[in-house]
Amino acid sequence: MRKMQASASVLLFSLIAVLPAQAQQQVDAIYFETFGGVEVTVDFETFDRSLLNNDLVLDHGCTHQDLHLYATEEGYAQLLASGTPHQLRLRKSTSVKVKGVDEILSLKNPADCLPVMDFYPTYTAYVEMMENFENEYPELCEIIEIGTLQSGRKLLVAHIGDDLGSDDNEPDFLYTSTMHGDEIAGFPLMLQLIDHLLCNYDTSEEIKNLVDNIDIYINPISNPDGTYGNDDETIENPRRRNANNVDLNRNYPDPEDGDQPDNRPRQDESQFFMDFADSIDFDMSANFHGGAEVANYPWDTYQRLPADTDWWIEKMRDYANSAQANSPDGYMDGFDDGITNGFEWFEVRGGRQDYMNFFQRCREFTVELSNMKVLPADELPLIWEANRQALLDYMEASLNGLRGVITDCMTGDPIVAEVLIPGHDMDNSSVFSQADLGNFHRYLDGGTYQVEVVAEGYQTAIQTIDIVDGETTLWDVALCTEGTSTSEIGESIWEITQSPTELQITGLIHQDVEATLYDMGGQRLLSTKGQSRLSTAELNPGIYIVKVLDESHRLVKSIHVK
Repeated sequence: MRKMQASASVLLFSLIAVLPAQAQQQVDAIYFETFGGVEVTVDFETFDRSLLNNDLVLDHGCTHQDLHLYATEEGYAQLLASGTPHQLRLRKSTSVKVKGVDEILSLKNPADCLPVMDFYPTYTAYVEMMENFENEYPELCEIIEIGTLQSGRKLLVAHIGDDLGSDDNEPDFLYTSTMHGDEIAGFPLMLQLIDHLLCNYDTSEEIKNLVDNIDIYINPISNPDGTYGNDDETIENPRRRNANNVDLNRNYPDPEDGDQPDNRPRQDESQFFMDFADSIDFDMSANFHGGAEVANYPWDTYQRLPADTDWWIEKMRDYANSAQANSPDGYMDGFDDGITNGFEWFEVRGGRQDYMNFFQRCREFTVELSNMKVLPADELPLIWEANRQALLDYMEASLNGLRGVITDCMTGDPIVAEVLIPGHDMDNSSVFSQADLGNFHRYLDGGTYQVEVVAEGYQTAIQTIDIVDGETTLWDVALCTEGTSTSEIGESIWEITQSPTELQITGLIHQDVEATLYDMGGQRLLSTKGQSRLSTAELNPGIYIVKVLDESHRLVKSIHVK
């Protein structure tokens, strides 16, 4: 966004001074106490990467000429001891415009939309804004407190949907921001998005479709101690790390580097989020940072690309294209025209993105919203306008792809099963159906796939499925236990006879008796209720499963259509 960058260039120069190493005397204990760490630049070719550790990490701005590092006081001492040539990038004291809750709420009438935010909220105002969303829209929004930090600050999530009290067959979707406390542009962006979804629900078909069909979760700030390190009523010299000086984006289990890749105790912020993710089973998500302008897709820890690289590139391209189209020239057009693979940019060990993709089998990417981490408040409207439609479009993409419900063919109960594509899946790219409903959501690039559904003790279902980009393919699967041909429960009350063109069910037939026919891949093909006949005239030759049931009896039997 060149207009944005140009208007911020004077301020940027005032915030970060690039100085030679001889200016190191300016980086004293007071500097580290104020900012938590220092940014330095080293040469890409000559820097000894074995020096990287928990206190000296790669940071935004890395190129194939220069590496940008973030160093704690201990890490900077190690860098000095190594004799590595470097440049300091010193910050000056900064603060951003904040508003209290009374001033914020005075900007709007109840149930009206907030004006576009050109301010950050105080911490107190943030909490009251979240509570006010629930109070104004109790049928659409509930605020979940996933944990309280030792400081007393809370990790809050807005849960948005049209049926909050029940489990529905809908994708679970998450947006979260500002796990680095000094990367703050995403914080008001998420608040603006919550308000946008709620206040436009009754007037926008696009918004209503999203809220009605997706379980939406939005966490505006996941490191409040870093952002509000000094006090709750200002954002002054926000810090990257949390109150324990731990980088939260290095504090998650890593698929390559183990459970504690940073050798630091699991922080409360990380554990609260991990417990929350375990309780929801998210299908898609995104995580918002700052310090660059790019959409970053997995992996950060593996050099190899993910199984669904084509899908990732398509979604990243969609996001970047939308952001470019809704902003002044120059925004999010660096890297590969606004997108990058994480590892190709710089390696991250213990990051949230890889944790969600590998351990939670979600589809999460990272959005770097602005070249400036501490974005001036008057630039926020440009960030909102640039990203608003991209945020909605990525959310809508969670409705596409392959989805369905997996059940036991005899009981109809949901089954936890793995949905996988042999020869395609790797690094935990397969997904599992959820225990409560048996529903699954698998996102794939357009094409033809041979998909298997596997559950312990059940026959595997195999189906060739065509996926069309931007469309939804439904595949409900009824798995039968190994060796199942008929059930002994209730078999005596029904019999099935077969002619060349139909099945006839004899016995006690009433309005609650349901007869369903499946192929061997578990796909439901035919169903009737209260009827004694099922036509097989349109079926291809092969083996099929027929299930007949009412409230107390079930019959499951295989048939052969010639």
